[in-house]
Amino acid sequence: MNYHNKPPANGRALTMDDIRWNIERQRTSTRADGTEDTTFFRHPLIYKNIENVDYVDGTNFTVSMNSPQVTWLGDMTDEFNGMLYPDIGEKLEDDNEFGVFSADNVLGTGPFIFDEFELQERAHGVRNDDYFLRKDGTIPGMVDELFFVNLGGDINPQRLAFEQKQIDELASRDRAVMDEIASSNPEVEAFRIGDPNNNLEFAYNYTTNRALSDERIRTAMFLATDRALVAEQHFQGLGRPNPAVNWPFQAWALSQEELSQAPGYRQPKDQDLADARALWEQANAEGHEDVDFRVTTVDFPQYVPLLEWFPAMLNTNLGTEKWNAQAIPVTSLLEYNNSGQASVGYLGGWDQWNSPDPRTRFAQVYSAHPEDGGRGTINFWKYTTPTMEGYINDMFAEFDNEKAQEIIKEAQRFALSDAGSGHLQMVGGLTSWVKWPYLNRAGPFFITYGTTISQELWIDQNDPTFQGKQRPA
Repeated sequence: MNYHNKPPANGRALTMDDIRWNIERQRTSTRADGTEDTTFFRHPLIYKNIENVDYVDGTNFTVSMNSPQVTWLGDMTDEFNGMLYPDIGEKLEDDNEFGVFSADNVLGTGPFIFDEFELQERAHGVRNDDYFLRKDGTIPGMVDELFFVNLGGDINPQRLAFEQKQIDELASRDRAVMDEIASSNPEVEAFRIGDPNNNLEFAYNYTTNRALSDERIRTAMFLATDRALVAEQHFQGLGRPNPAVNWPFQAWALSQEELSQAPGYRQPKDQDLADARALWEQANAEGHEDVDFRVTTVDFPQYVPLLEWFPAMLNTNLGTEKWNAQAIPVTSLLEYNNSGQASVGYLGGWDQWNSPDPRTRFAQVYSAHPEDGGRGTINFWKYTTPTMEGYINDMFAEFDNEKAQEIIKEAQRFALSDAGSGHLQMVGGLTSWVKWPYLNRAGPFFITYGTTISQELWIDQNDPTFQGKQRPA
């Protein structure tokens, strides 16, 4: 297995020293200059519980854990846990280099070599014939070039590029436009698939927000949320209620039948709204400032309507005018969430569901924050309860999948009784896909993060639909 044939690797072999550098850097959370750093994102998820690593020889190493970690192998080898080229990893530790996106820094052992990478604009890669799965014949077919073009958030330019065959496939959550594309182009292949990364949630500040730290107010909010309305407004009817594990994980998530009987999910909502208003009044929620109910989202075009209908839904159902909303640039979201400024919380999609086993992603939200010894790397407001932590510890120690599924379902039931446990779960949607038949590729899968471009991917120039195919503008 060789690195890409570009500086600074110049096609050299991947060695055990490279693996050792990556593992030990994460295990110790230490920079090249010896400085300890608490911001190693993968440390609490993967590396914290490693007891010992025996680097046996040039191709084998053995890892011993200090406690059972059932999902460890999958987490260690998933696409988000990339092995950095050491020179580039050390380079990016420089404050002047960190956050600099350049094709020079995109270097690995994968199927494409990138010679252009402009953040939020475009990227270009050429086929790597030295890719190990291509050399051994595992993947015989692979396109010559990849073009990634940012067409913005407006579906109409995306549709035009697809219908002109400048792009070969298109995925969108816009039901109406995708239906129009399929009906106007009967030769295209169309799919709809449950996508756990297509969801709407409100992660709220359970701990320090003056209003939502009151159990009665956050429970009132949970009960007053009309999930049927959310499905219609945000997903154009292509959505289902979500528990704390998104519904496409059918063996792990609470069933739709069970959810339909749960407070907050029941239809009609008469009892939920009566209970919600009673709690709102008991807590004297009207005595709080409007800023305590200011929901934050990002300035994606598909999120702009949230600014109106989401607070209007809560205001109507709770008989108040307190709820309001604001939008911030998406580029500032992570900093905003980590800054402590978000007094209420973030409303939007919560993704990173990238494994068929949802335990690690569940723990990233519901386990204690890493500063408190937990796995909650995206638990921004440091929610934690002994009950939830107990469920999480138990599910990671259980090797029997069916038993683990029952444990995580109990954790979801607890979240339902705890106003969502810091997350107002609402609805998960279906994602619509269209592609031209000349494009041959793996998928689509219910987890769209899959590294499908690392698998067989090729264009059949003899397919009748190839006529009129264009290179991207």
